[in-house]
Amino acid sequence: MLKKRVLLVDNGSLEPAATLGLRELADQINCTRQDKVLPVSVMHSDKVDPARLGGKPAVIFEQAVRQAEADGIEELVVLPLFIGPSRALTEFIPKVFAENVTGPMRLKVLSTLFDEDGSDLAHILAENLRATGWKKGSGTVLLCDHGSPVKAVTECRNRLAAQLRKELRLKPDELIACSMERREGPEYDFNEPLLERAIQHAQGEAVILMMFLLPGRHAGPDGDVASIAKECAPPGLRWKLSPLIGSHEMLGAMLEMKVDHVPLPKNQVTVAAYAFAAGIFLLPWALHFVLPDWLQHKIVRALISLLILIPALFYWVGRRRKA
Repeated sequence: MLKKRVLLVDNGSLEPAATLGLRELADQINCTRQDKVLPVSVMHSDKVDPARLGGKPAVIFEQAVRQAEADGIEELVVLPLFIGPSRALTEFIPKVFAENVTGPMRLKVLSTLFDEDGSDLAHILAENLRATGWKKGSGTVLLCDHGSPVKAVTECRNRLAAQLRKELRLKPDELIACSMERREGPEYDFNEPLLERAIQHAQGEAVILMMFLLPGRHAGPDGDVASIAKECAPPGLRWKLSPLIGSHEMLGAMLEMKVDHVPLPKNQVTVAAYAFAAGIFLLPWALHFVLPDWLQHKIVRALISLLILIPALFYWVGRRRKA
């Protein structure tokens, strides 16, 4: 059996609360697991005084790679605590792995939190919004992320904004997607609008819907996002911050499913689908030789009912999940 190790990896922070939050998420995932998921940061966190982390120093990815190889691990699995395909995942982690591994150990990076249609993440954001007491018509929603030099990361934010508008029946000026900060240069204009400008157009009791995972220098009641809102909100505007994504109870379950879910390759899925369809059509013919007619008819009717009910059941579950 393949000897593997799973790392729950975030970007890292100089704020102790971020590392402590990462450890709490790993503990949630590990409640029902024998092979424990280890909390690790890409960088920064190892500079935090261990006394502020319960006496246990933070571990960064480079250290975890070296330890895994020393322990004889054959496959190192990265479970990203990232919303989209950050360069930390696509460039930095593979580079650090290659520079520190001398043997046959392999690296596997799982999908980010926004994968496929992002519906689970949209559900968490909608619940975090409602947790503030927000109701339709009570005020503008500002869906705020950090800002990224990678367009694909910002596209995740914009797609989540579109999903939330559809689910909550909001117009574009009622839910505005924005960035906390951005790099200079026209090539990074895709991050616009910035929070400092978007909040100028907010009305009612505005909610800054936080697309941040863990508390740190940017997120939290005294973080950069709150400071920008205090400085840039127009006179008389009331505003509040939503809970962070990492505080939602559903996130741990989402991450655990990513670890345990091993999808079939597309060609295997296609073969399985054809085999199932062929079996359904050939079964009545095969039954003709072994069962009386009246029993054959009952079995065929039952199979037809299942073919109708199973897709209907999946559709109903999907609708309930998004509700």
